[in-house]
Amino acid sequence: MDKLRLEIRVMDEIQPDLRQLMETMNRMSHLPPDFEGRQKVNQWLQMLSGMSASDELDDSQVRQMLFDLESTYNAFSRFLHS
Repeated sequence: MDKLRLEIRVMDEIQPDLRQLMETMNRMSHLPPDFEGRQKVNQWLQMLSGMSASDELDDSQVRQMLFDLESTYNAFSRFLHS
């Protein structure tokens, strides 16, 4: 989220962080398989995989990704507190 807020929008700068986030969620055995954040991050990874390394997200995509990542963070916080 910080990279997006710093206006870093190039696919090859965003995709590694999302991949690491997905790998971390997949290693968390207590996280439910249908965890909403996992689905959202996976959708973004699929979308980014169709882009070339130098492609940039547009304003609408950045806003949506920030919203999805914030929702994922909030869902994870709720999971930890339950």
